[in-house]
Amino acid sequence: MSESHQRRLKILFLISLPVLGSLFWYFIKVFQFQGNQEEFSDGMLALQLSRGWLEGRPLLYDNFYGDHARQHNYYFIPLTGLLTKFTGIYGLFLAYLGLFGVFFWQWFSGFKRFGTSLWTTNWLAVVFFVFGPMGYFIYLDYFGWHPEHYFLPLMALFALNLAKRKYAMAAVWLLLTFLVKETSNILICSLLLFCSVVDFLLTDAGKPWFSYFLNKRNLIVASVCLLLFCLSMGWLSHLNGPQPSRLGTAISRIQQSATPVRLITYISIYLVIGLIALIMGLFPFAIWLRSFKRRGIILGVLACGYSLLFVVYFFETLYYFPTIYMSVSYPPRIGGLWALMLSAYVFISYRFSQAGIMPAAFSVTYIYTGLVFQLILSSFIVSHRFVIDSDSRSLGISASKFINTRFGLNPYPDGNAHQLHELAKKLPEGSDVMVPNQYISYFQNVYPGSWNYEEKPPMLLRRPLLYVYEKSLIGKVSYYKFPQKGYRVIPNHQLLILADSKWYNQRYK
Repeated sequence: MSESHQRRLKILFLISLPVLGSLFWYFIKVFQFQGNQEEFSDGMLALQLSRGWLEGRPLLYDNFYGDHARQHNYYFIPLTGLLTKFTGIYGLFLAYLGLFGVFFWQWFSGFKRFGTSLWTTNWLAVVFFVFGPMGYFIYLDYFGWHPEHYFLPLMALFALNLAKRKYAMAAVWLLLTFLVKETSNILICSLLLFCSVVDFLLTDAGKPWFSYFLNKRNLIVASVCLLLFCLSMGWLSHLNGPQPSRLGTAISRIQQSATPVRLITYISIYLVIGLIALIMGLFPFAIWLRSFKRRGIILGVLACGYSLLFVVYFFETLYYFPTIYMSVSYPPRIGGLWALMLSAYVFISYRFSQAGIMPAAFSVTYIYTGLVFQLILSSFIVSHRFVIDSDSRSLGISASKFINTRFGLNPYPDGNAHQLHELAKKLPEGSDVMVPNQYISYFQNVYPGSWNYEEKPPMLLRRPLLYVYEKSLIGKVSYYKFPQKGYRVIPNHQLLILADSKWYNQRYK
């Protein structure tokens, strides 16, 4: 086999990695969703936020919290409704993987100009960033899905177009990133300051270190991002009116439950998780910085940006104190930190390649070493609870069922799942239903609300067409509420299913 033929096969294999990774990841989420292995409540919430505005519901309204715009500036997620309107919850995963597909295409077309060896190293580095163990556990997200997942592909696209000096497209990706959440401003600020320092160093690496940090451009970037962050938080405060903010509620909870030992333990674990994630993300940077004389400046600005975002997430997670798995290790938050590391690597590798800087010797070693650390540590620092992971027999049974359903094309073939799913398909567009939390995934084509264990009133916009109860809990729990009249019973041995009489007589009977 000729050398050129071997090279073509190698490139073909490398290109296939993200394609195969995307296919595998898509089916993993379908499997996770249809297997009912997780609560998936936040995934269903994200689905409602994404397409509700296309079906006559208020923008950013869901049946779990009500007006979600009062909690977060989730203004990117409605754009995914253009997919989820027709594909259901699967559109959330397709949008994520599609954005990464655009990124990898641009990454390949941009880097192949620098030579095969250089392209190969960077391709593997980014593949392991996106599809490595850290990326896997972030993507898995045991509550289903969050709008923050889109930080990863959007930030990568923003950094790449910025590195290519395609400023118009970079502005588009920046705007989309800005719309993801109110903390987007901090993530964007950290990346822009990193990019600014790298550019200054590549232009002139002989200046005093402080001049790369303290200059007019960096001051403008920091000021604008701070202003936008304040405006974002001010907008949330305006929407909430006299109601206490999430931060105010968090501080109140800490005052009630925190002890010095508990607070120190929480902060220590939080710092350890963040430090481990930072170290794992730094391994690919060694490809370029090992032989760069002023690498301390680049590592310093990256650490500062990471720390800034880290602190913002700390205050965000105080709302859940002292629950550590909802802190920085929670997939939407550690995903933001990982997005910063990925986008910073994308920018520096492309800019260094443009400047003719060659990667260090044995650079692939750093990538594989980082991958090994991910394999060992990521399952400990990223919160996950995928039940089948710990039970090989359960995994085999679930996988067999998934294959028998033609990989999710014919889901829920029997039992309660089948009956509820068939009921959901007969409901008119925009219908509301009330169901136990473990059954919400069967109603993705309408708008389920979950029985609230904190006894808060349901947030449904309309009169429910279905009420579903577990018979074994009736009379034993206080959160079940029953309609007074106007409903018919649909037979089921395990569940009490009440259907709106008018709908039942017209569409179901």
